[in-house]
Amino acid sequence: MIDLSLLVALAALVSCGLAADFRIPIHRNHRRGERNFATKPSLEVGERLRHYNRRVNKTFAFEQGIGYYYQFDIMLKPDVEQNAILPYDNNRWPNAIVPYVIASTFNDAERLMIEETMSHYASLTCVRFKKRTTERIFLKIDYTASGCWSYVGRSPNNAYNLVNLQTPGCMTTGTVAHELMHALGFYHEMSRPDRDDYIQINISALVREYQTESFYNANFAKYANEQVELYNIPYNYGSVMHYSKYAGAASLDSPVMMPTPNRGWTADFGNEHGLSAVDVRAIKCMYCNAPCQRSNL
Repeated sequence: MIDLSLLVALAALVSCGLAADFRIPIHRNHRRGERNFATKPSLEVGERLRHYNRRVNKTFAFEQGIGYYYQFDIMLKPDVEQNAILPYDNNRWPNAIVPYVIASTFNDAERLMIEETMSHYASLTCVRFKKRTTERIFLKIDYTASGCWSYVGRSPNNAYNLVNLQTPGCMTTGTVAHELMHALGFYHEMSRPDRDDYIQINISALVREYQTESFYNANFAKYANEQVELYNIPYNYGSVMHYSKYAGAASLDSPVMMPTPNRGWTADFGNEHGLSAVDVRAIKCMYCNAPCQRSNL
């Protein structure tokens, strides 16, 4: 049980603009960076999303969790350390089948939007999202007023097989596809070990309270080569798993991320329309027995 005094203290920090210390300790004596920390849904993120406008903000809906969730939209289980990830071979859905339940709080149009995005996966990969019947482990698609977020990969504890899609802000093909790809076991594109060859991150362009080492480590740090499997797939600026250039920006005059010189990429990062061709290739490598060369042998 979480100590109520800690929640009061956290509330005070948030009211002072220090929400970047985003994780709740499960036990009083645990310190930041140790095990047994978790992220928790935040109504403040939901309030942000209610005022979100993609055309005005130039960011993606799932980026509204900045300062509250790990890497903006990832929920961490209590037994996951900061910057730790699940083994890529151990968090897959067996046989590429994901039983799911969609919460009754979604209306018919929203439910159709989610199911059409699932069909988008089925049309391009071997992954199949199938309505749950009697399966003990299944993915729940929920709607709470806490933004767009997901746990990463399949968990044997069904409490962590959860995607949240607050409406209407999260109801785009790109955002739904992004969160579902997390649920399949994928992380963000710009956390790849080789990302410095492709993008530059301007910390001074972040909102002032986020210009700290701890915030950078929790949101923009790279994974080590041994932590992730890239299958020798090239970096993908247009991946549905990429942040926008303005993720966390204090001003739309100064993007946080830009391509490294001579890469020839001039558009924004990310993808509002669903899986890119490279995303499809990565999913096929992980789930569909595609002929891929693993880099971590």
